[in-house]
Amino acid sequence: MQSPGSPQPGPGAPFAVTVQEREAALVVQTSGELDASTVPRLRAIMRGVLTGAPAVLVVDLSGVTFLGSAGMHLLLEIQDLAGNADVRFVAQGRGTVKPLRLTRLADVLDLYPTLAQALRPA
Repeated sequence: MQSPGSPQPGPGAPFAVTVQEREAALVVQTSGELDASTVPRLRAIMRGVLTGAPAVLVVDLSGVTFLGSAGMHLLLEIQDLAGNADVRFVAQGRGTVKPLRLTRLADVLDLYPTLAQALRPA
């Protein structure tokens, strides 16, 4: 997670994904642009992560600078593929929160403003 004083990745920043266990959750952190060109990579990673059937899966989008329609579709796909897992999404920047609100996906995804809040027990 980036500290408050850390620079956010800018537009065109390379897309990166990290996977780690934190507390009682599996956390997938993404940064850069999540669009049609990067969705296949994240989809492949998520399919691998979900084969482990985590109880809690947190998808941290706080480093995402642009969330395209393909990326939003993938978020719904992740939620469906996760089965019984408790799936939580972290979205805090304009590049993620605004499109999720405009498309009303914020109403169907379990959104948190920070990773710390998403990691709290339900």
